[in-house]
Amino acid sequence: MPIRNSPERWGSISIALHWITALAVLGLVAVGYVMVDLPPGRTKIDVYNLHKSIGLTVLALTLLRLGWRLAQPTPQLPEGMPGWQAWAARLGHLGLYVLLLLIPASGWVYNWASNFPTRWFGLTVLASPGQVDAGLKALSKAVHEYGVIALLVLLLAHAGAAFYHHYQLKDAVLRRMAPWLKPAG
Repeated sequence: MPIRNSPERWGSISIALHWITALAVLGLVAVGYVMVDLPPGRTKIDVYNLHKSIGLTVLALTLLRLGWRLAQPTPQLPEGMPGWQAWAARLGHLGLYVLLLLIPASGWVYNWASNFPTRWFGLTVLASPGQVDAGLKALSKAVHEYGVIALLVLLLAHAGAAFYHHYQLKDAVLRRMAPWLKPAG
């Protein structure tokens, strides 16, 4: 499989970045919903720190993905695709990228506004500001939480569209990002 994208398919770097990000995001969402109910203690602190570290990694991966996508051709949409579907696909991808930047960034801001240092796998990336900013904390928390809900809705639509292409239309859209799949019979 080629490293670079082509007009017909995604390259191995795009595919790897897509699936690593997808797995990290699904793990973050699951852990995010569970961690808030953990009892106070070392385990809760460790889980929060891991959540923050992986969130910052998703932010970095998304920036890398955007850079790679801007430097590479994007595979063409299937011929004959209705205009509204092409528009929805582009808007959906844009929404996914915006949320993949906004959610980790808002988590980072929430952490900082809560007067915690920002750590990435134990390394301090940004010192705490020395005081809590209640307004910024509330805003960034809301953006983070509602952003996750919006992301889940978009991810369901994204996956649904991919499965529709694979099983209903029987085209190569899903196989371009999941080359291990066999053509739908």
